Amino acid sequence: MSSPGNKPTGSESLVSVFARWATTRGVENSSVKQYRSILARSVEPFFGSRSIGSVTRSDIEEWTSWLSVDRAYKPSTTRFRFNLLMSVFTWAVDGGLTGANPCRGVRLPDSRARVYRDQRAEVHIPSTEAVHAVISAAPERYRGMFWLMAGCGLRLGEAMGIGGDRIDFARQVIRIDRQVACDGDTGTGKYGRMRLRHIKWREEGDRGREAPLPDVVALAMRRQLKEHGTWGPDDLLFSNVTGTGLLYPSYWYAKIWKPALATAGLDYFKPHSFRHFYAASLFAARVPVTEVSAWLGHSSVSFTEKYYNDLMPDAPDRARLAIDGVLGLATPVASARPARLHGVA
Repeated sequence: MSSPGNKPTGSESLVSVFARWATTRGVENSSVKQYRSILARSVEPFFGSRSIGSVTRSDIEEWTSWLSVDRAYKPSTTRFRFNLLMSVFTWAVDGGLTGANPCRGVRLPDSRARVYRDQRAEVHIPSTEAVHAVISAAPERYRGMFWLMAGCGLRLGEAMGIGGDRIDFARQVIRIDRQVACDGDTGTGKYGRMRLRHIKWREEGDRGREAPLPDVVALAMRRQLKEHGTWGPDDLLFSNVTGTGLLYPSYWYAKIWKPALATAGLDYFKPHSFRHFYAASLFAARVPVTEVSAWLGHSSVSFTEKYYNDLMPDAPDRARLAIDGVLGLATPVASARPARLHGVA
């Protein structure tokens, strides 16, 4: 990697370096689209044409303050953008585009723990009554999507990408390995075309994940297949209103989701809240976090624990009961002679 035209180290603009970092590393189109948006809204307006080598730690501190105060971003949003810029500078240093990373040593006003607390506070979990009301108010043609999100924890794009061959009624599982996304190449250098692609956090060729198929969701899927069938070469359950193409998220929000909430008499909340409802329901039934994390398709169990920590308030009680059960005073005292483990000297 080198500066365009072999410019002197540190002379290329930060905006140019950021754009190259976003587009030349082979990342998913959806990430490129997100990075470009952040560059246009959060980086270029502040740094302008500044060269990457001229940016100092105090500049980064002023920038994070600008994001929080002038842009009024939440602490989690500010931290996310800061971490991206940290990665850009690390990439630039490794490639010889600049000599130092001014993000190092910068302390953000809110701690990482505070950011996680704020993120958890933003999680909206609808009541069971609300979920039933919204599902009942949904158009019959798309009602199955609501069941998949609330009953199997699917993201909106994942529900759009479900095909009939991904539902195994005999084994009572559903395979999630595709999603509909607005990140296809439009041919203009921008990403906005609808496409069916592999799911988040997975490499191409990975089988994706499986989630349990509850009876109530299986019933809804059988009804969906019987009344509406599938369409296209990918055997998808849900298409656009004419049955000729992929379902656009913009149409979904405007014509399906918002009207269903209005009919149910509920204030607006995101479809992703159904996924939170799914997680909360499993934790309430004391399903282990490792299994919940796998079924949700999270990148790690630690992410699930941090994100949904407040949904597991009885965890300390379970820990105390478990230890009291094996080490409590009522437990018979075993022989003082240590047990010998097979195969261990």
